Amino acid sequence: MSANKYITDKLLKYFPNNDIVSEEARPIDNPGKDTWYIDPLDGTTNFSYGMREFATCLTRITPEKIDIGVIGLPLSKEVYWVQNGGYSYLNGEIIKVSECDNHGSKSMILLCGGHETAQQKKFIKIIQRLDPKTIRFRILSSAGIETTSVACGRADGYISTGIKPWDVLAGVLLIRSAGGKVTNFVGKEWTIKDSTIIASNGKIHDKLLALVK
Repeated sequence: MSANKYITDKLLKYFPNNDIVSEEARPIDNPGKDTWYIDPLDGTTNFSYGMREFATCLTRITPEKIDIGVIGLPLSKEVYWVQNGGYSYLNGEIIKVSECDNHGSKSMILLCGGHETAQQKKFIKIIQRLDPKTIRFRILSSAGIETTSVACGRADGYISTGIKPWDVLAGVLLIRSAGGKVTNFVGKEWTIKDSTIIASNGKIHDKLLALVK
């Protein structure tokens, strides 16, 4: 909660008219039309067990678009950021999605199953459909790490059967600005109303969509 308060206080200082929505606190409704989404500790369970896979996610949206996205990985000292219409960056360097395609190479896919029973059942079905001859997969349980991994090319795709806006908004903008593609499970462009997500380098997107049918 102290991290959430620190971020909120800074946002209210520099953007006093913006709304704030946080996973860890009640929404703050200000006169402006723009909204900040905060997840101060994405990967809470990992953190509580002493694992290194956690992140801080921060996003501003306007009525028309995802405007700014920032994801910090404290233990690896990595900060990813992007502004709509610009490049995606990692510690000041431009990043791009991977070049892996469907032909002649295995794809690295990151998977997350959500928390609800129906989401986890869908997650199990997806795992059962994986072909080890063409796909490698990992489960990291932090959307901030999973989406930044796709954005910078460490992974080729990411599938989650259950997400909240503060989990992925920043990552969605990072991936799209790095040349990738992000949709829901029916293949439509991902929006803040969607609870499922597929993100990829674009070249293997159809292969990932087939897994969730």
